[in-house]
Amino acid sequence: MPYDDYLFRGDLASLDPDVAALIDLEALRQARKLIMIPSESSIPQAVREAVGSVLGNIYAEGYPPEHWRWLDEGELLDVDVRLAEFRRSGSPRYYKGTEIAELVETLAQQRTAQRFANARISADRLYVNVQPLSGAPANSAVYTALARPGDTIMGFDLSHGGHLTHGSPANLSGKWFRPVPYTVRREDQVIDMAEVARIAREARPKLIIAGGSAYARHWDFAGFRAIADEV
Repeated sequence: MPYDDYLFRGDLASLDPDVAALIDLEALRQARKLIMIPSESSIPQAVREAVGSVLGNIYAEGYPPEHWRWLDEGELLDVDVRLAEFRRSGSPRYYKGTEIAELVETLAQQRTAQRFANARISADRLYVNVQPLSGAPANSAVYTALARPGDTIMGFDLSHGGHLTHGSPANLSGKWFRPVPYTVRREDQVIDMAEVARIAREARPKLIIAGGSAYARHWDFAGFRAIADEV
């Protein structure tokens, strides 16, 4: 009796030519039209290959071994040694079968830390979480760690260049917390740090979000830091 393979075999064009054709049309639309949405980006083909790879088949809840962060890249990519260690020590993750994913995630953490390192902070002093799917769940993680529902948060107004997660009523940040916005000046579209300080002193927010989606100026992070320290 022949074995019936339950998995789909073949590429998308052969299995579902309609969807494949629509994806091709979308690729043409993106190539031919300029739509300036700040939170969208063009993903290189190599990144799409990685995101759409077999790594998507597994459920890697948890994080890689902590001490792997301190290995240099050559040590980390010595796959035979790392897998032998993995077999001896096991995995801290809830589900098993993640030994290769551990290496991929640690490599991503290390390389990201190297990109963000600077003269003041070295890569080995940076912790990188590469798991959030976008800025929105990452921001939500920060809010739930540092504030409680009903607390006041202060963010950049959506209509002035802020993000939905900075207190918009359309987002959980505006439903769970009490948002107090800061804005840009009408005459030059620049954030008035004196006004930010005034609002912060009056509102006493638990969090101040310094960042936005569409603000074509340098951010005065030191100024925001000083205001946060004061209030």
